[in-house]
Amino acid sequence: MGRSKRNKYNNENKKGHYKKDHSYIDFSDEDASGMYDDDHISIASSSSGEISNDSTGKQEEDFIALTEEVVDDRSRQQKRFEERAQLKRKRDETDEEEDENASFENRFCYPWIEFMNLSRFKQPLSAHRLLQREVTCFLQYLEPTDIEIKLRHYLVHRIRLAITEKWPEASVDVFGSFSTDLYLPNSDIDIVVQFPPSTQIRLRRIASCLEAEEICRDPQIIEHASVPVIKFEDVMTKLKVDIILNSTSGIDSANMIQSMIQKYPGVRPIALIVKYLLSLRHMNEVFTGGLGGYAVVCLVVSFLQMHPKVASGQIDPMQNLGVLILDFFQLYGINFNMDVVGVCVNDNGSYYDKSHVMSRDGRPVFSIRDPQDERNDIGMKSYNSSVVVRSFKFAYLAMTNKAFLLEQELKRNNYMHLDSSTVKNPKSVSILGSFLHISTEFMKQRELMNNVYDEKRWSEQSAASSFNFK
Repeated sequence: MGRSKRNKYNNENKKGHYKKDHSYIDFSDEDASGMYDDDHISIASSSSGEISNDSTGKQEEDFIALTEEVVDDRSRQQKRFEERAQLKRKRDETDEEEDENASFENRFCYPWIEFMNLSRFKQPLSAHRLLQREVTCFLQYLEPTDIEIKLRHYLVHRIRLAITEKWPEASVDVFGSFSTDLYLPNSDIDIVVQFPPSTQIRLRRIASCLEAEEICRDPQIIEHASVPVIKFEDVMTKLKVDIILNSTSGIDSANMIQSMIQKYPGVRPIALIVKYLLSLRHMNEVFTGGLGGYAVVCLVVSFLQMHPKVASGQIDPMQNLGVLILDFFQLYGINFNMDVVGVCVNDNGSYYDKSHVMSRDGRPVFSIRDPQDERNDIGMKSYNSSVVVRSFKFAYLAMTNKAFLLEQELKRNNYMHLDSSTVKNPKSVSILGSFLHISTEFMKQRELMNNVYDEKRWSEQSAASSFNFK
């Protein structure tokens, strides 16, 4: 403790302790009490170096006591055994969590995988056959259910009834994807209301009429757009509706799309998948710079017209949807020169030089001649076409990479089966899942439609008495 070098003074009659902050407490007086001996260091004399005894004769120790160290008396073998048991428990917990995640993905993100029935596939297997089957299952899942179809028709019936009861001379017609059977469960409904030339009706009056019938609340009226429109959401089904006035172009386009679907097998399934991809990327609306349904159909038709094996009749598009979708994304995502090549679907289809055609802000766009009017360019307003192209490119690269991995796995298993770990995880076995999933909006809309139908929420509406729900 280095006592010998300190200043020497007579300390014989003092009894005390150093506190933990090194300050000395003299408690020679009997009143000094309450100190714990193990909480301090006691020094009798700085000169003698002797350790003093307290009033009870107990010898103080010249050190600070530390907590007693816990001795691990387990053998090395026992330690290893317990460490391995702990690691196994962690692995089991991780496996359970992965199984729960896979179950969640199977139910919500990739539900179409349930339709594939991999155990029923005839051998030998191939990535090509898996893709074809998956495309069929995905389309099956995308198809609107009978309930969704019925409730859409009922909504149109309510709107038509509300308008024609107030204006008997009006005609209410559907156009767009609902009329061409190219709609998704959460797609908008497009309606045109036509009046005789002698009748002048403003959009605001129609909106007020629909509000009075409790079809919508707070509709958005856009009167100064190139095509004035009422936008609203149905109160009961939450379906979105667009209504325009006195225009026949939408109906004419719908008729043209229907004729192309009938003429070219494969247009509808390919267009549905492309439309769904664009909806996930929020690139399916022209006013946001994306591609509308009419433009998508024309691109698909042109693709089939210019595809050598389809045009020559070597393959049936409906039996080769998987590879054709892959080819579509390769063409428009990688190979197609959007800057200088335009698309025309009239007759047997052709390309044309469009190097002089740019969007209003100078961005490259898809140039697509309207098959009804060659002076009209359907793609001109799609100013975010480059984003659409990147989406197609990513889809192609993701699909080819996943198909290659599955093919390699099948090869290791002599093309008899996939690994059990792959089959358990829907994302691992899915090729389309490499760039597609079922959105939350899609699932909520489908669930809502089922609830509306099961609960018969239309029962108090007057329009229900004139509609057949069976």
